[in-house]
Amino acid sequence: MLARLIALSIKHASLVIAASGLVLLIAGLKIGRVPVDVFPELNAPTVVVMSESGGLAADEVEMTVTFPIEAAVSGLPGTRRVRSASATSLSIVWVEFDWRTDIYRARQLVSERLAAARESLPPGVHSEITPITSITGEIMLLSVSAKDGTTTPLELRAYAEFDLRNRLLAVPGVAQVVALGGELPQYQVHVRQDRLALLGLTMEEVAEAARNAHSTATAGYLSDVNSLELPIRQVARVTSVEDIRNTIVRFAGTTPVTIGQVADVSLGASPRRGTAADRGMDAVVLSVQKSPQTNTLALTRAIDAALDQAEAAAPAGIRLNREAFRASDFITRAVRNVVVVLRDATIIVAIILVMFLMSARTTFITLTALPLSLALAFLALWAMGLSINVMTLGGLAVAIGELVDDAIIDVENVHRRLRENAALPAESRRPVAQVVLDASNEIRSSVVFATLIICMVFVPLLFLEGLEGRFFRPLGVAYIVSIMASLVVALTLTPALCRVLLGRRGTEAHRHAEQDGWLVRHLKRAYAPLLNGALRRRGMLLVLTGVLAGASLLLAGTFGRSFLPSFNEGTFTVFLMAPPGTSLGESDRLARGVERQLSEIPSVKSVTRRTGRAERDEHAEPVSSSEIEVTVLPGGSRESVREEIDAVLARVPGITTMVGQPIEHRLSHILSGTPAAIAINVYGDDLNTLRLLAKQIEGELRSMPGTRDVNANREVMVASVPIRYRHQDLAAAGLTPGDAARQVQQALYGETVAQVSEGTRRYDVVVRLDPAERERLDQVEDLILRGTSGALVRLSQVADVGLERTSNLITRENAQRKAVISANVGDGHNLGDLVEAVRTRVDPIVHKAGYTVAYGGQFEAQQSATRTISIMGVGVAIAMFLLLQVSTGSARTSLLVMLNLPMALIGGVLAIYVTESPSLWGNTLALVGLGGRAYVAPVISVASMVGFITLFGIAVRNGLLLVNHYAHLQTHDGLSLSESITRGSMERLVPILMTALTAALGLFPLALAAGEPGSELIAPLATVVLGGLITSTSLNLFVVPAAYSLAFSARNAGGMRAAFARVIPFRRGVKNNASPS
Repeated sequence: MLARLIALSIKHASLVIAASGLVLLIAGLKIGRVPVDVFPELNAPTVVVMSESGGLAADEVEMTVTFPIEAAVSGLPGTRRVRSASATSLSIVWVEFDWRTDIYRARQLVSERLAAARESLPPGVHSEITPITSITGEIMLLSVSAKDGTTTPLELRAYAEFDLRNRLLAVPGVAQVVALGGELPQYQVHVRQDRLALLGLTMEEVAEAARNAHSTATAGYLSDVNSLELPIRQVARVTSVEDIRNTIVRFAGTTPVTIGQVADVSLGASPRRGTAADRGMDAVVLSVQKSPQTNTLALTRAIDAALDQAEAAAPAGIRLNREAFRASDFITRAVRNVVVVLRDATIIVAIILVMFLMSARTTFITLTALPLSLALAFLALWAMGLSINVMTLGGLAVAIGELVDDAIIDVENVHRRLRENAALPAESRRPVAQVVLDASNEIRSSVVFATLIICMVFVPLLFLEGLEGRFFRPLGVAYIVSIMASLVVALTLTPALCRVLLGRRGTEAHRHAEQDGWLVRHLKRAYAPLLNGALRRRGMLLVLTGVLAGASLLLAGTFGRSFLPSFNEGTFTVFLMAPPGTSLGESDRLARGVERQLSEIPSVKSVTRRTGRAERDEHAEPVSSSEIEVTVLPGGSRESVREEIDAVLARVPGITTMVGQPIEHRLSHILSGTPAAIAINVYGDDLNTLRLLAKQIEGELRSMPGTRDVNANREVMVASVPIRYRHQDLAAAGLTPGDAARQVQQALYGETVAQVSEGTRRYDVVVRLDPAERERLDQVEDLILRGTSGALVRLSQVADVGLERTSNLITRENAQRKAVISANVGDGHNLGDLVEAVRTRVDPIVHKAGYTVAYGGQFEAQQSATRTISIMGVGVAIAMFLLLQVSTGSARTSLLVMLNLPMALIGGVLAIYVTESPSLWGNTLALVGLGGRAYVAPVISVASMVGFITLFGIAVRNGLLLVNHYAHLQTHDGLSLSESITRGSMERLVPILMTALTAALGLFPLALAAGEPGSELIAPLATVVLGGLITSTSLNLFVVPAAYSLAFSARNAGGMRAAFARVIPFRRGVKNNASPS
């Protein structure tokens, strides 16, 4: 079938060329429609259920709200994990599904179960499913602040909440906008107890009056008024504070008693649970979150357009800053860097082709494989719904040097056969089309099998699950698609162009048939004696290769392990945790001081702070926590800024700190629910035991070298005010526990009874006790309750009120309570070794208490990826061997080809050692026990493992091309074994060098870009491939011929020398007229 395809391509060359141009045109039109993002969609299908529970303590929230919801949603089809957090007044349940679950199906399932669970929740608990967002989808932070200080916090929040937020939510693709800071306006009805008692009223009566103060209702229609049907509207809207004040509660005889007589009514600020600042000024910070599968760059442009309109219409005293954090900045830099790498790699590949081929036409034919292969790959990615991101671009960048390999082999063989044909007498020459067809068919089998092998080694990436699968699967798909596209080009366009461009050079080809380019001549002259020496000392060469491969394995055994390299995002996220129970005011003061010092760092562009929790935030953050975004100036030193941040934090006593980056800490949240690389989860039932174990483990981790940002579980004991009712006293007062609880809740927590609309703004109307009467514990005890008979009693007469310590936060996973201890990896250490050291200390502590422990975070993902790649790698190696056996027809030959694997391993391991060692010379001395310094283990990440996958495929392909050519010379040209090895090696020297150099040097710009945005994951991969190709290519040209001769011949080295004399009869200064290129 493939021979037929090649024949048709040659016969209809013009049609093939025209179709190729059409593909390029279509790809150019479609590429602008492909979504662009920094990473593939990483969001696990997760449904978040958030419940506000009106002042309940954390343990009460757990038992009465969280547990019923967990019980309802656990066991849903495809559920992977159910996590929850119960805090004062708040319950959040995360239902995580398998990665392949449809999110809309998952939301439907949870919604159905939640509807049933609501019946068992306490009265007044409001549960809702939050909008679909991507955990890496916080694409922008905006701040709204006052220009001149005249705009009040109420005005700032009102503008941000009701005007700006609504405008942003109207942009397609924006899933949620969460505002924090300022003061949220609300109509407040602050009731005075003494006035209630004087007039004989209750809080419930005041609340009912306020509820009825605002009404809009219909009253039917007037059916025929001048032939018109007129709807009747009843409008009794509240338009001012006076309207609420003048609302009648009831009549005392004929005298009306109004709300204003028993309460102070004002437009005030709702109780704050968080504050925010930008550049040292109080501000409202809005977090803009996108929907999954949304084009981040296109959405950012749409948001900017909406903000331009908002700024034009904004009040005069308001400043809008959209530069606090923009994910698009990192995406733009990352994608631009990878595109530049692709460009530079293309230039390098072109230079290599020109140097070797020394022919404009052959270079042009070979280079056409690049744009057409990329165009076909982009169209395939678009058809599969994949976005353009650093991973798909990385797959193309890794493949860039290999996209021309199939074309190189085909063009080189066609060019050589055309020269040989042109050198024949005129009567013996075959038609050009036949020569092109025969030459293409000659290498067809090798090219197809080699391409299949390269694609096969990437199969393990397609089986990666979880976050690592979301990262690397698109890279594998892009690589496989582009390589298969290059095969299609090599079987269609390349023969067609050879027929059109090379077939017209008959006499010219004859004149130059005896000439090689200067580079090729020098390479062959240098290679011939080296190959002769290798064949004469083949045993020694094979032993030496085995020793080097063994040494590289031993060296690799000293390497540490990590999941992903660190990203260069240009923004640091600084977490501050004041002691639990710290008030919002004190937390704000502490964070403001840190913020001021961070702003003074020279290379810092902006500092934006958020303290506490926003109303719609799906994270259970206490008021004692702060998050500060520190953006580095373009061109600023990221390392120096990090050092200065650490120095600032070291000067702040009494708070726990952690430094990360926006995307990195969100990735950690996906893996373990914490922003750190290592998460230690201790499971058990007793909160006191969990708390003690967490503190003990925290102490152990802090004492260990290599750990940083150690943070114990945020669950601690904090002061609370429990109200314990005495049932006998309640009965005597004519009260039920439910009646008493409702009255206390209404007085202290308040009740939202209505909403007042002012244009597009909607303000809550809240009734609660006057703040001056609920500030102290004795005032709580003096709360007046009214029994069913109308009798008034103090709260202290029916309940015990006092101080008590209780849990501030209770976390659970799969129906088990847990404590979480998190940590990051310090400089000079690696994730794998550190976790192993942590295990030796932590496991005995936990097991002694009879509890269980699990290690999550990046370590878990790294182990999962390593396990999958290793298991699948064994399967791929077996499949590779079987495929080689089909191609070569010999098990012995297949094993010889697979000798390239250890040869490639040598260079890959050395590349990691050289690039990852902090001090190469010092580390080498330490490795052998000299120099008096500790050995710092180089780190191998999942990205590096993917590099070895790529490397093994390329290395095996080159070996296959070599041994298949030996077999072809023996079966078709009738050469002896010795002659086929020597001549075949010389004839394949140029194709092997060209394919290896284009693959290796095509990755050189990528390896040099290590640490640049967008190259963090791909540069380690490129480094491994680059190093491995150096050794595998060098050894392949000598070890494979030596091993082949040793395996298939008992002849001595003299027989090989005689073969050299027959096949390569040149001397210094004499041209090799018969040698092929």
